[in-house]
Amino acid sequence: MTSESAVCQALNLSSGQACKEAATASNNLFCRFHAKQYYGLYKGYKRRNLKLDALSEQAPKYLRHADVPLANDDFETVDDEDVLRGIHGHLFELYVLLGKVIDARKLHHKHFYPLNLDYGHQAYLDGLTNRRHVVLRVLERVEKRTAEVLYEKEKWFDWVREVQEDDEVNREKEQKRVKAEAAMFRRHYQKVQARLQAKRQEEEKKRQDAYLEAVFQERQASTSPDEEEDIEDWDPIEDGEDHQQYIDLIRHFLWLELLDDKAEPTTSANSTEYSPAPASSSTAAPPAPLAESSTKKKSKAKKKSKSKAYNPDGSNAQAKQLNGRDKTEKPCGQEMVLAMTADENDDNISVEPRKANIETESEMRTRLESGVKRNLDETPYETLERTAPMTADEINEVIRDIKEVKQLLFCRILLSHTALLPKALKSNSIEEFLDDPEIVDADLRDLCLKLEQPTLQDLRDACADLFRGDEPEEEDQEEGAEQQETLEELMLHQARHGHLSDPYALFDKFNKVLPALEESNTQDGSKAPPEETNRKMKIRVCGRSIWNYASETSMPRSGWLHFSIMAKDCQFKHALELCRNWDEFSELNFLCAWQYFPASNWVNAGSDKLMSQLHELNFFPYFKDLTAMQRTHHNEVGNRQRGVRRQHSMVDARNVIVGHMKRNDSVTRRFIQYCTMRAGELLIMVRDGKTGEVITSPDPDQLWTWREKHGVGRANKSEWTNVLEVGPLYFLKVGLLRNFHLEFDDYYDVWIWDFVPGERPIVLYNTIVEDLRKAARMTKLSDMYMNKERFLRSITREEDTQRVRSIKPGEEVKSMWDVATDPSNKYFVWDEKGQQEIHDSGSHGGPSNQFYSEADAAEDAVLFPDELVSAKRNVPFKEISNPVTEMEIGNKTYLQFMARRLKRYKPTNKRLMGSESESSSDDSASSSVDEMEDEPEHIWKLPPIWTRVAQEAVLNPRSPEKKQLLRRTALLSTNLAKEDSLIHRFKAAEQREILDKDRGIALKQGFHLGDLEPGAQEKYDLSTRMIQAIQNIEPAGNAQAMFWFVAGIMDWLDVKAEYSGYNHDQHAPWPHSFIVQDLVHATACMAPFFSKAEAAGPVTAFMESAAGSEFRESALFRPQERAQMLPDRRTRTGFRTRPKPFWKEWHAILEHCTSRHKWHVADFPIEWSVAIRPIIAKLYRAGIIAPVNVEPHPAIVPGYAIANTEPHRPGKLDLFIDYTDRLNAVQIKQGWDAGMLRPDQFPELLLLAQEFAVKHGPQSRFAVLRVWSAPHFYPLMIGEQNRPMFMFLDPIGRSWQWKFIPKDFAVSEWSLYHATDLRVELLRRQLGPDRVQHRGEVILVMGADEDELFRNAAAMTFAIQTKPWVREIDLWKSFC
Repeated sequence: MTSESAVCQALNLSSGQACKEAATASNNLFCRFHAKQYYGLYKGYKRRNLKLDALSEQAPKYLRHADVPLANDDFETVDDEDVLRGIHGHLFELYVLLGKVIDARKLHHKHFYPLNLDYGHQAYLDGLTNRRHVVLRVLERVEKRTAEVLYEKEKWFDWVREVQEDDEVNREKEQKRVKAEAAMFRRHYQKVQARLQAKRQEEEKKRQDAYLEAVFQERQASTSPDEEEDIEDWDPIEDGEDHQQYIDLIRHFLWLELLDDKAEPTTSANSTEYSPAPASSSTAAPPAPLAESSTKKKSKAKKKSKSKAYNPDGSNAQAKQLNGRDKTEKPCGQEMVLAMTADENDDNISVEPRKANIETESEMRTRLESGVKRNLDETPYETLERTAPMTADEINEVIRDIKEVKQLLFCRILLSHTALLPKALKSNSIEEFLDDPEIVDADLRDLCLKLEQPTLQDLRDACADLFRGDEPEEEDQEEGAEQQETLEELMLHQARHGHLSDPYALFDKFNKVLPALEESNTQDGSKAPPEETNRKMKIRVCGRSIWNYASETSMPRSGWLHFSIMAKDCQFKHALELCRNWDEFSELNFLCAWQYFPASNWVNAGSDKLMSQLHELNFFPYFKDLTAMQRTHHNEVGNRQRGVRRQHSMVDARNVIVGHMKRNDSVTRRFIQYCTMRAGELLIMVRDGKTGEVITSPDPDQLWTWREKHGVGRANKSEWTNVLEVGPLYFLKVGLLRNFHLEFDDYYDVWIWDFVPGERPIVLYNTIVEDLRKAARMTKLSDMYMNKERFLRSITREEDTQRVRSIKPGEEVKSMWDVATDPSNKYFVWDEKGQQEIHDSGSHGGPSNQFYSEADAAEDAVLFPDELVSAKRNVPFKEISNPVTEMEIGNKTYLQFMARRLKRYKPTNKRLMGSESESSSDDSASSSVDEMEDEPEHIWKLPPIWTRVAQEAVLNPRSPEKKQLLRRTALLSTNLAKEDSLIHRFKAAEQREILDKDRGIALKQGFHLGDLEPGAQEKYDLSTRMIQAIQNIEPAGNAQAMFWFVAGIMDWLDVKAEYSGYNHDQHAPWPHSFIVQDLVHATACMAPFFSKAEAAGPVTAFMESAAGSEFRESALFRPQERAQMLPDRRTRTGFRTRPKPFWKEWHAILEHCTSRHKWHVADFPIEWSVAIRPIIAKLYRAGIIAPVNVEPHPAIVPGYAIANTEPHRPGKLDLFIDYTDRLNAVQIKQGWDAGMLRPDQFPELLLLAQEFAVKHGPQSRFAVLRVWSAPHFYPLMIGEQNRPMFMFLDPIGRSWQWKFIPKDFAVSEWSLYHATDLRVELLRRQLGPDRVQHRGEVILVMGADEDELFRNAAAMTFAIQTKPWVREIDLWKSFC
């Protein structure tokens, strides 16, 4: 190519376009202009390279003599502040100079070697870039070390370090920053085009100057010294054009005054129409491809929805919201969960919202004055298409605050930048900081990128900074610390809900609980005061004071208003993720529902009427599938007669709603408790957001929400396959599908699904709303706004624009509370059939049981007794726990053994999983038993009244006859007299024996909790303490009399103290390992009533002492007084043997409801409900009854709970159950079998006593022993397979089942008669046929004298109370 045809190979610095001038210089490579520019740039970076080399030689002494490479040095050996500052100053100067060298090299490479013929320049440039990166990291380590040295003086350095480390984690690569820079300049092209134009004019002027001097330069043989100096003017790096562009952009972002702003066209402030700028304008950033596709899909969906007519009554909307979707729509709900696989793509990953739409002040004013187009179809007609405009005063106030927020945001961004922070701390203003010439372009570029696209968290923190005062924020303290769980409680919880949590969760809990237990077992129990870890103070950045920590408290609503305006493209779900606690989250939802925020994307929370109502009731769903009715089908085809083989295809689906509720809140606690009591209507599972633990869940076989069966043959022979089950995998999948995630842990994760598959969704919805209303104790429709009164009183709505705003202090306007509670308001309510009803504000809006009533209050007094004595609202939910439910979950003795084992040996995965060695297990067992010896409630514990006397009697029998007696009864073994025998018993006992003994103890505790006779529990407590005190007596004097008395009864009954085996037959009273304990206990029960007997001598002495005065003076030892008092309790009569007039009123109510096709709940008398619902609640808390997973329908549940009175208790309503079973729900034999005795056929005990007295003379003595029973049930357990016969419906239609035989059941009188008769027959041979007889549960024991009666009564008590250890003698209703 000749010189005449050669074209310049350089690119113009201003436009980046190729130069089209002829190449006449530098060997025909460049034109005259670019040759001079090339040479100026070349000389510039060569000069900087020389400075760089010289600077390296001028390094501080520490760096010159360091043995560790600079990249690896952490400066831990440097303790001098001056040395560290010298190192920092040198490194910072090196960092700045490296930046200039790199910028010059890049510019040189880009514009003068466009064909990548760089001759090694790129490799050298990569080396400089890496060196600069190393220097920046070293600067961070120097600052970290300086923070450690100066921590006491400048305590905020640590927090700055944390901010910078967070920024380091999220640091982008250099190439990505370059691309972001280019995109930023494209978005803000109009804002910098004036400066670019000036740059082009300057470049053109230089081009003309080069042409005019061309002739002169051709005459010169070499360059003159003066021109050598002038060549520096051609160095573009010194011009600072990019530097000034970045500063101009920062000024634009911060709304600071720009020189070029005067030429910028502005929109009229009085404009009545506002349209968002296109993507190529200066205020809108082009969305990412993924965001574009998402936007297109949303716009199509909106157009489709707008084409449908608006239905004022909401019936179509309700059907769409609840009953399903169009067949052409994409899968939703549980279908999406099913469609998810392990290798999911990124489609479900949330995309960061576009925040790059940096507006000017005038553009923001226009938007707020005219409003923006809504992304919603359902809003008040005044603001149907656009948000309500703001007033001029409100706009001025908001604009003023936003200016401050922008500058606070800038200061917080500076904190994360290592190189710029020292200069920001020294600067007195933002202007002074921007005018610093030592700030390199790369750092300014980073600032521009972060200012243009700040994270939502940074923006939220800046908005919060505006309202923070001069005092540091106080940390939110919960009202009282949560009670520490014991190891036994942890193991019970794991046994109950372990299948829904991590298999190693129990191991983690133990590691947290064991240190706490060790600390609580210290001598003084004191705790060292916690060290101060959070020191709060203000620091000055660019002349502005900001706190050294981000706000962790709720941001005021004004701050959220500023946030919604500044992040105008942010969706509401992203704002929810920035909430710090539940109160802020709840208020933000509430304000959004009332259209407080002028943001187009912040109105979606109120678009769904039904879900919005749940929000008003403080339940916030984030996942729902209410299409079970459409998905459920049972199809069978084929017939053997037609020659076609049977085939079936069945799908059962349940409606599901998952949402959040406030943690440790009284309303939440009540709602969860109500739901758990509706086991036949819905199922609930709750996870604690703080601990991740499941705190309540249904039975494992009810966790499914989708099940199927397909195949050939009859459907009833196929097994259901659970396709979807609520559990860890379900949690994970729903978590990936949800729209937002809360960043705080002050919530419960509430999962609710139907019990009945294929149910209409309105049924589940209405049930949830009903329980939420009752939990909030709403008595009428207008009470819906009661819990929002504080917020509603602080906001108002402009009459002309319908703009909702805050009420200013001292302003007299009509608040939204006045609007919401206006008596003229009308409320739209949907019934169970989906029909709309209109009600006044004071009405209940349907049946009375949909709102809180007097009966609900009576029930709550039982379920939540703490609310009667305390107004504390911060209360956690805990499942109803009682000895019966704990017994059903785990064995108490085994739990005690494992707890002591874990206290002695720290838990490991292998031990918890049962993979440890046998020797280790044996050692642990032995040590655990050693610890368990001191437990007074241990099942093998021998009473003190027995141990010392037994040891003396065994060692010195005194006569051969007594020694033979000890051999016959196996009492000669010394193990029975020593405490160490417990080790042998623990190892030798069968698990079934331990289980039966623990079950008996637990059931008796539960029985007495369910004894609702007034004063009964106090009396039982007194008698129990008396018997325990007697067994704890340290005998003195002739104490062996009781020992030989017990031994004689054992020999008489032919029982032994030790057996080699255990009889698993529940009806067999022995053999077992607790003969001595049971017989000593029976003797202690009878001995106080036989004071003249020699064997009762130690007991008599105790009763006459001061320690026994409490028991001696009680009514227990005044039998005549007790005999004259009629017990205040209902009779034991079953429903079949009651007279017909007793059921007359109830039958009339039931017939009336049946004739009108109504449920009995509708006409159930409120006074009946008030009377019996507390009784049902008490039985539930005691574990006597339980909610049952059975649909509450008379065709399935045979009984009805009603209230009535009896003649001996006029005016006292009590619980009775009608088991007539009109719809044949269960097959119950209503009549009496031939072998059963009716109550009127029971023997007359008085006649038998009179005959015995005549026969044995005046010395004869009698004892009437009554087997204990509660007013409503007998202490007889019902097998799992028989419990459906004992189910009943309560006044509000909940289904319950008895665990023990209710007295209202048919032929229940015979049940306890038969159980008592079996034990009486055991003693017939020893006592004789004329010494014992019984009438039902009342036993008449007779003796020729007091000593014989004492023996017979003790033996009868022993027979009743021994294995299976669930029945006992009621001393308060017995007479000796």
